[in-house]
Amino acid sequence: MVPGAGSGRNAMTDGQARTLAGIGILAGLPQRELSLLAVECTWRAVAPNEILLNLMQGDTLGGVTFVVSGGVRLARSVGDGGRVIYTDVNAGGQFGERSIFGIAESDLTVVAREEGLVASLSEARFLDLLSREESVSRSLLCQYAKLLRDREVSGLRESAPAVEGTGAQRVYGELLALAEPHKNVDGREGLRIAKLPRHRELAARLDTTEEVVARAIADLVREGIAVRDYPGLIVGDRTALLSLCQPS
Repeated sequence: MVPGAGSGRNAMTDGQARTLAGIGILAGLPQRELSLLAVECTWRAVAPNEILLNLMQGDTLGGVTFVVSGGVRLARSVGDGGRVIYTDVNAGGQFGERSIFGIAESDLTVVAREEGLVASLSEARFLDLLSREESVSRSLLCQYAKLLRDREVSGLRESAPAVEGTGAQRVYGELLALAEPHKNVDGREGLRIAKLPRHRELAARLDTTEEVVARAIADLVREGIAVRDYPGLIVGDRTALLSLCQPS
């Protein structure tokens, strides 16, 4: 269960409706069943950047949490290098079912991206729902099938050679991919990124952290390899940047 629910500043406000009608995997349920489930849920209003769950700090899942409004971001560590994978769950989605299906969730952190409302349903009740309501289990299977298909279509970037190496090396490789030829003020050929993606976006794309992205770009500027050209970046020494992409 998402901790801190139901009291204090996280208590439900009168202006927010306790309805599960917009939850994707529950779309096939009749209104009566949705109303019964809503009563059994623990509801929580959340604020932007509020931490809903941190398993590393002793919180527990205890069931499935539906994102009724707003959106949340899930962060999971992968491998031994401290890399983090970010997954956004928007209104209508859910999280927590992996643990119910026996997939260990030991380092999951969930943060609210914006003001919203979530509802948590106990593990036992969710399993009962899956066993009784074919539409829910079918919707969940379709959801995961679509996720797998989308990853195949996108080329499985997270497991492709482009993300090998350290986090900083992946950042430098992505900068090279984003850059276009540019003639510097001294007439030498360089590279220019017209609009640098946000650190958060690069971190999610490259399976690393925002801190690694920020430090890698700051190091380029400090070493004189690049200069900031808001909202972009100018790389004066392409050879130096290329060398930073290579394993040491």
